[in-house]
Amino acid sequence: MIVPTKLSLVAGLSLLVATAAAAVDIASTDGGAAAPASPAATIPALATAHAEKGLLLSVARAGDHLLAVGGNGVIVTSRDGASWSQVLTPIDLTLTGIAFGDANNGWAVGHDALILHTRDAGQHWEIQHYEPDLNAPFFAVIATSRDHAVAVGAFGLMRQTTDGGKTWTALEPAQVVDEKYHLNAATRLPGDRIAVAGERGLVAFQTSATEWARSTTPYDGSFFGILPWGDAGAIAYGMRGNVFATDDLAKGAWRKIDVGTLGSLFGGEVLPGGAVALVGADGQMIQVSRSGASQPLAPSINVAGKSSSLAGAVVDGNALIVAGELGVYSVPLR
Repeated sequence: MIVPTKLSLVAGLSLLVATAAAAVDIASTDGGAAAPASPAATIPALATAHAEKGLLLSVARAGDHLLAVGGNGVIVTSRDGASWSQVLTPIDLTLTGIAFGDANNGWAVGHDALILHTRDAGQHWEIQHYEPDLNAPFFAVIATSRDHAVAVGAFGLMRQTTDGGKTWTALEPAQVVDEKYHLNAATRLPGDRIAVAGERGLVAFQTSATEWARSTTPYDGSFFGILPWGDAGAIAYGMRGNVFATDDLAKGAWRKIDVGTLGSLFGGEVLPGGAVALVGADGQMIQVSRSGASQPLAPSINVAGKSSSLAGAVVDGNALIVAGELGVYSVPLR
C-alpha cells in the first residue's frame, strides 16, 4: 500500500505519485556519513517560458529575493513578488523544498535524495548531494545558519550538514526514524531547534543539538506541515483539514482546531503577530489566530476557471507569496 504523501496529494499529480510508488525501504542505509554524490550523469534543467506559471512546491525568502522551486528542476526568483525569472539549475529533477540560512546561503531539495546549494541568494546552484540509487525523495529542508541545515524525506530519510554542505551526514534519532514513516515537513523553532512532522501523526523535535523527543498527538493521519506556535509550541496540519496545536511541545496537550474545510493543507507561514496562514487543496487559504479561531485569508486561487492547489507560502511585506500547481502568486494580507 502506498501511504499518501504531501507530494502525491497536491493535485494528484502522476509525476509525484510515481516517485512514491518507486520508493524502497531505506532501512539498510548505513549510519554515519551519507553516500557521496553519485557519478551518474545528470541533465540540466531546461529554460522554459513562464516557469513561474508551472508546478511550484515551495517558496522562501533570501535577503531581498524571493525564490520558488518545483517540477523539472525549476527555480524562479523575484524581487517584488510580481515579476519572476528562471535561474538555471544543474539537474532536471523535481524540487520539493527550499530554505536559507542567511541572505545568501541556502539549499533546495528534491527527488533522488537531491540537495542543491547556493552561495549567492539563488542566482547559481551546485549539486551537494545526490543518491539516485536510494530511490527516495527529500520532501523538505530547514536551515538554522549558513552552515547548518537538515533535510527530511521518505521512509524516515534524514540528512544533516554542519559545515555548509561540504558533508551531509545521516541522522537517525530512534524517535523519528525507527518506524520509517514519511517525514513531510520541518520547521525552525525558537532557539534554533528543529521540529519535523509526517505520517501517522508523527511530530518530533530537538531537545538539544543532538537529542530528539517524540510528541504524542491525538491524530493518526498524515501531517504535511508544521510551524512554530508561540514560544514553545507548534501547529501541525495535513490531510482532510486536520489541524492540531500545542502551546508546549514538551508537555503535549494538543488540541484540534476547526478550520472549516475537509481539504488537505500542504503549506503555511507564520504571519506578523503570531497567527498562521495555511494553504492547500483547491487554492484554499486560511488564517488561524493565536486563540485558535480561523477564517478565510483570501478567496481561493483560481486561474482560467481552474483552482490551483497550493503547497507553499512566505510573507512578503503586506502580501503572502503562495506557490502551487499553477505557479506562484502574490496575495494581499488583510
